Amino acid sequence: MDHESFPPVEPRDQASAGTPATPSAVVIRAAKARDVRAIAAIQRQSFPPRLAYGTVALLTLLFWPGVCFLVARDRQTHRIVGNGIADRYKGNARVMNLAIDPAWRRRGVGRELLRALGEAVPEGDITLMVQEHNSGAQALYASEGFVRTGLSRDYYGAGQHGIAMRKARHPETTPGTISI
Repeated sequence: MDHESFPPVEPRDQASAGTPATPSAVVIRAAKARDVRAIAAIQRQSFPPRLAYGTVALLTLLFWPGVCFLVARDRQTHRIVGNGIADRYKGNARVMNLAIDPAWRRRGVGRELLRALGEAVPEGDITLMVQEHNSGAQALYASEGFVRTGLSRDYYGAGQHGIAMRKARHPETTPGTISI
């Protein structure tokens, strides 16, 4: 795999993301080993059993070189309400996992985590795979500038197709042009 190291993630909230709105209800921070059980619970609530990351897989990703692993914590209770995992693959940022506590969905947590992952892995385009039937996630990604680039049949298992999406972050240049 084409992994690189990422700088430490500083705590961030919606105000630091440049979104003019009321202060965010969550704080985004780098995940820690003590967070893994709570993250595993959100995984079980977010994905079918065969797709949810368990504690061993989460710990492996947490300590794997080149993986950016973030959590969203409720600003008031400090409870973990979501997670995002990304790495660098073939010169692009790749979102490997985004999971939000069902009680916190449609409140901007996924958007904040997605933006924080993009900031933490700034070079190249951002790619991801999403379940074909997950229209809510697809709508979030489309609203953040992702476009569908393909379909991977049986990506998530027999009859469970995945939609590949990409967000271009840098203008394309053609031979003979100069970007300034």
